[in-house]
Amino acid sequence: MTRILHILGLCAVFLAAPVVAQAACTAEYKAKQDNPLRLQHGEMQVSSCDPSAAAAEVQARLAQQGWILLKIVSLKG
Repeated sequence: MTRILHILGLCAVFLAAPVVAQAACTAEYKAKQDNPLRLQHGEMQVSSCDPSAAAAEVQARLAQQGWILLKIVSLKG
């Protein structure tokens, strides 16, 4: 009986691991607009903690609002 509980416990850990790995992150960024020059420093929830994937997501979302991503300052999460 304890062997079955042990196996079920391990299965639960392995099934929960991908959910934890895919948790959302917060990207802190700097962006700009031209004519007139405007600068923005903000944070945005992103779906991945991978720096290149987060930068691509932030860049695409900012571009929809007319902003140009300058840099990702940090990723939290």
